[in-house]
Amino acid sequence: MARPAADRDHPGGRTVRLAQDGQPAAALLDAAAREGLRVRAKTAGPSNIGNLPAGEGIPATAGFGVRYEGLHGLDERARLADLPGVHAVHRGAVLSLLGADG
Repeated sequence: MARPAADRDHPGGRTVRLAQDGQPAAALLDAAAREGLRVRAKTAGPSNIGNLPAGEGIPATAGFGVRYEGLHGLDERARLADLPGVHAVHRGAVLSLLGADG
């Protein structure tokens, strides 16, 4: 399988891992905890969209969403029942970053 162009342009890969206590990662992790969700930070691959703003010095997160199975397969599917909780986490994180917790 051919590597994506973004990977070919950066031999050896270019991945960025945010500190869990830095923003915006901390806001997202805190908001998830407030919703009763146990999530963990992890490193995404070099073609992850979060690397685009990170390459410009803008910390970003990518990948928190609904649970899924069969990623990139013919039978890929997502658990839509997770949407309200995921929305609440993202909303809480944004409000926290804006200083408008609530």
